[in-house]
Amino acid sequence: IGKKSDMATRVYGIDLGAYSVKVAVATVGFRNAALVHFEEARVPDGDAPFYERAAEVVGQIVRRGELEQDIPYAAMAGDQVFIHIIEFPFKNLRRADLAQAVGTELEGLLPVDLEDMVFDFAPLPRAVPDAIPEDDEPAFAATTRVMDNAIRGPIAPPTEGMRVLACAMQSAKAGEVLGYLGEQGAQPRGLIAAPASYARLAERLEAFNFGGANDSGGQVALVDMGHARTDVCVVVGGKVAYARTIARGGRDLTAAIARAWNFPLAQAEDAKHRDGFIASSGRPAPSEAWAKIHGVLVKELEPLARDLRQTLAACQAKSGVVVGEMVLLGGSSRLEGLTEFLKEKVGVAVSKLSPADATAILGDHVRSTGAEADTAALAAGIAFDGSTGRPAFDLRQGGLAYKADLSFLRAKMPQLVVSLVVLLLFAAGSAYANLYRLKKERASLDDRLASESKTAFGKEMEASDVLERVGPVGDTVKSPIPTITAYDMLLELNKALPDRKEVAITIEHVVVSADKVVIRDANSAPTDKKNALEGIKDMVASLKKSPCFSEVSNPESNPVAEDSRRFKLTIDIGCDK
Repeated sequence: IGKKSDMATRVYGIDLGAYSVKVAVATVGFRNAALVHFEEARVPDGDAPFYERAAEVVGQIVRRGELEQDIPYAAMAGDQVFIHIIEFPFKNLRRADLAQAVGTELEGLLPVDLEDMVFDFAPLPRAVPDAIPEDDEPAFAATTRVMDNAIRGPIAPPTEGMRVLACAMQSAKAGEVLGYLGEQGAQPRGLIAAPASYARLAERLEAFNFGGANDSGGQVALVDMGHARTDVCVVVGGKVAYARTIARGGRDLTAAIARAWNFPLAQAEDAKHRDGFIASSGRPAPSEAWAKIHGVLVKELEPLARDLRQTLAACQAKSGVVVGEMVLLGGSSRLEGLTEFLKEKVGVAVSKLSPADATAILGDHVRSTGAEADTAALAAGIAFDGSTGRPAFDLRQGGLAYKADLSFLRAKMPQLVVSLVVLLLFAAGSAYANLYRLKKERASLDDRLASESKTAFGKEMEASDVLERVGPVGDTVKSPIPTITAYDMLLELNKALPDRKEVAITIEHVVVSADKVVIRDANSAPTDKKNALEGIKDMVASLKKSPCFSEVSNPESNPVAEDSRRFKLTIDIGCDK
């Protein structure tokens, strides 16, 4: 990977693919991230669990590239993640409250208890869908724009509340993957749901930014055709609107070739890469030999095309987003004739990454090393998303949430020490400047006092001499500030009142002055133990016990309704005023 700046922040994305591990390293800039390295390594066969073997490959890449002090993020394969759109009647709910609502819904949908799952979610973009009129579906007739190349079918109308895309998986499985990677020194800061991780990648594509060849309006489906599975991620306005993983991939094509020609799998894989071809009406097979290859592969690709069409139809029906273009990613997307075949079978525009797209994803340096943007797409997307510091659909939640490891500070210690010394020098300089200014002000005040004292008393005097001349100093001067405030007197009054279980006294108007407390409007109600008059007498007796009340006047009381008595009382203050 080469040397890096000591102060550079680097993030790397990990794609734990079924065939190989991909690691994309990116430097984090002020506005965006840029790839500086990409590496792919085959996952070896063996009896150990797949994620253990894949993690060992990641560890080899990390040690070889000296990535121990960099920040990793990993993708969780879509066949381990449950993805669902949930619709709520409310909107603008706080995220903490929305998380509770999403968790409750997921617990009802999945055969997993809430405490045994981890999940993350994001509100769907509030885009107005492009509707497609249908003769037998008048509810969907109101349109803003019609796409000739879109999937026909129902479209979810705009919701009065909000729709949320949620990703969830078993916490035990997530913990297992994190444990394997942690043992290899690549403990991920985040574990991101792979099918929903392409938004940052889509922002860099021409199809997303310029509407694509068929005026997709930025509503693009990224289709990543991997070895064992195909991820579909629909992006609208920089946000993920729909995601799904299809359990079909390049190994199905390899297996079909191996059966047809009785090849070993390794030879069949080479034949697929070298001579793989699928025909379509717009691109027919040029010979019988190519037609035979088409006949073998079409049996695997037609089910994939059907699943892709169903996925886009489900996206329309659940999110209201109409996809105008598919962009193919992954190693299997290189199959000759595939774009024409899928365009014909799925019914939307299909394209591959352009040279400009490849440069936007990889950068000139990484691309010059021979890296392919289609296979690096997921790892690059994870790195770009992780570089934001708050990636979407991060399944490291709850008990699996990342706990910061401060060991990286050791690598930055020299720079931190230098920075601290510089700060201390600046602080010392500032303190000295303030002290110098105060000394100058004191000298100026001393000169002024000497001048004015000579004018007033006939000789130059210091501050202590002037104070002795004009009046007493020290403990002999009585402060004009009272030691007890009116609020303190109210607290004393409240403390001196008898127990409310014995009497029922209500005081409505109190005046506190420097010498006395006057209760002007008070009411005594009878209780089970005492009548109203006895209650007033108990109050007076209780007040006389307080050290702050030197004298209590005889209360003036008058009977009122319900055997109560209205009274007023004057209390002299006996403690410090």
